[in-house]
Amino acid sequence: MPEKHTTNPNLDLLDCALKQGVPAIGRYLQHATGHVLHITTLQGCECYPRAGHILTAAELEIFRNIPSFTDQEYFYDKNHQQLTLRCSLSEDDGLLLSFATVTPADIPALVEQAAPAHLALLWYLRSQMTAQAQADRSLDTLLARVFQGNDVRVDALLSRHGLQLSPDQNYAVMVMQLPQDTTITLPELAQQMQEFCTEHSLPVIQPLTWQGMHLAILSGFYRQTEYRGLTQRASRELVSSWHQAVEEKCGVALSLGIGGEYPLDELHHSLREARIALTFHTIKGKQGFVQWFDELGIFCELFRCPPARIHTFCRQTLDKLLEYDHDCNADLQITLRTLLDDNFNYKATAEKLFIHVNTVRYRAEKIAQLLNIDLNDPDTRFNLYAALRVGDVRKALDLLQPGYIGTIRSPHAKSSKTVF
Repeated sequence: MPEKHTTNPNLDLLDCALKQGVPAIGRYLQHATGHVLHITTLQGCECYPRAGHILTAAELEIFRNIPSFTDQEYFYDKNHQQLTLRCSLSEDDGLLLSFATVTPADIPALVEQAAPAHLALLWYLRSQMTAQAQADRSLDTLLARVFQGNDVRVDALLSRHGLQLSPDQNYAVMVMQLPQDTTITLPELAQQMQEFCTEHSLPVIQPLTWQGMHLAILSGFYRQTEYRGLTQRASRELVSSWHQAVEEKCGVALSLGIGGEYPLDELHHSLREARIALTFHTIKGKQGFVQWFDELGIFCELFRCPPARIHTFCRQTLDKLLEYDHDCNADLQITLRTLLDDNFNYKATAEKLFIHVNTVRYRAEKIAQLLNIDLNDPDTRFNLYAALRVGDVRKALDLLQPGYIGTIRSPHAKSSKTVF
């Protein structure tokens, strides 16, 4: 319970919240009401009594069954005898105060006793929101300098934000993607990461958010010299184990793309590779995988080529086809993609595209004619597939803008040429 400094208890609670945070208010309310109290964020991260703790599966089930209501209302769960009050600044930013072993007769007194704490918590939330916004802007600026390769003293920059990384060690970037319809939040994901790392005596993987991406900086899992030869294999096995554990505990398909290892001042290369590894599968709708960039096979070498060479390869392989598609709206590209995916099964391609099989054969002949190639040649098919896949990934990452360059019409002018 806060010490008395003024004759106004509301000001005392406000001063207590600003100086000691939510746990102090939680202790005050639990002492004043005599009821066990849990204070959580709207995303399910506990602030009191176990600060930073992610709710258990049973607690989360109760939490997720709480309906939407305003600060001027309360929710009473008869089955669990739980009274929940809300203190919020917005629809997504606020706290839930849940009192246990509450009877309907207890509700009026509890609501009245909690009223002074409501204002104090609102002031606390507002101050935290301002501080967090400033920290986010600072971290965003920091990560921009790190991942855009503009600063060689990356270790000094990162240490200011609690990321203790060594300039003498190589690191890799891991980019994480959760399904759009998932209810799992980044704090919950962070908790799972921390629990797994603690259980296996590993350095804690701290997730970050930058430019809409969830990512983490990975170091070698073993620091002892006797394990140095096992680092790569062991680290990959542990990442796979952690990935499986998170999916099982959270019931969510988590997709991971992991770049190569680089010194800190070249970490932006690893981020680019991690994004490519992730996008390589997500653009085709795949979820729940772990993809290391250097396990992309020949595509790994293609993506490591200078951008101009990649661009030239894609254009030389597909430009005439894309140009014809653009000018004639012929759907040759989608036909070629489907044929490649179906190993040139004309019937299966026709069924997927809802066209006659003879139409597929006609389009295949047109593709071969335009590109002056033999579609029965395996090497030709591989080059076509590689150009399409590489181009798709580069477009998805805005490394290559889709479109075409048009020509002012004249009797002898060529109609257009594709950028990709």
